[in-house]
Amino acid sequence: MADDMQPERGRLFDAAFLARLEQLHVMAKRLRGGDSAGRRRSRRVGDGLEFADHRAYAPGDDVRFIDWPYYARMERLFRRLFHEHSEAPLAILLDVSASMGADVPARGRLGKFDYARRVAAALVYVAVASLERVTLAPFAGGPAEPLTVGRNIRQMPRVLAFLSALTPGGPTQLLAATQRLVGRYDQPMTVLLVSDLLDCEDDLSSALAALAQARCDVTVLQVQSPTDASPEIRGAAALVGTEADRQMNVEITDDLIAAYRQQWLQFVDDCQRACAARGAIYVGAPTDVPVEKLVLEGLRRAGVLVG
Repeated sequence: MADDMQPERGRLFDAAFLARLEQLHVMAKRLRGGDSAGRRRSRRVGDGLEFADHRAYAPGDDVRFIDWPYYARMERLFRRLFHEHSEAPLAILLDVSASMGADVPARGRLGKFDYARRVAAALVYVAVASLERVTLAPFAGGPAEPLTVGRNIRQMPRVLAFLSALTPGGPTQLLAATQRLVGRYDQPMTVLLVSDLLDCEDDLSSALAALAQARCDVTVLQVQSPTDASPEIRGAAALVGTEADRQMNVEITDDLIAAYRQQWLQFVDDCQRACAARGAIYVGAPTDVPVEKLVLEGLRRAGVLVG
């Protein structure tokens, strides 16, 4: 994987990071708990093999799924329900809008855009190594051609080259991106949204609703820079919107920073509530947390990864 790298690819995906990817695969065996490689157990129920629940028998139900031992004890007919398994692809929606590239990283810390690309690379690596099919779909102001890779780890150089070639720019058009993704496939998917969620507050709930209607299992990874929560500027400043052509001249005081921090906490809380309301899992992804720690601990706690 480390051969024939271009400068940007070599900077972003250096040998140390590639070594950590291989360790991730050892520790995180498969994505979203299936009982075999390449199969994920969804939150839906169907005619799979793993028992999920009972419901009362209704005329027309398949008699093969009647719980006869229960009937023998209680003289009531119940149908057994099973977890539905899916061969549908894993889809990673990657935010490449201007706000992702506006973060100026401190020494020893990745900016949001580089961090998000590394997270995407780690997720794809674990998925294809576990025999999953993956669609990697960048989004910003307009449609972008996604990259789809099969169940073969030897396709990772294509993934790294694809991620290295991306540049941030344009507005965050999350709803349009989810509609394109849903329209591309006619089956449920596991969707991982990697974004700072800035400038898409109005779209977030609608986008999650569109994915829920398509019966997708969704996890939102909100990429957060330390300066998002607490800007390190004081005094007179000209603030320029990254995704809108606006400029504001302000005097940045301690009181203004305190008010901003409260607004930021409210914004994060609103994102979490939007996810909860639409049945999506929310995971905070601060850029000062190592990528492997986020994948192994944060996503495992959320139930996205099981080892």
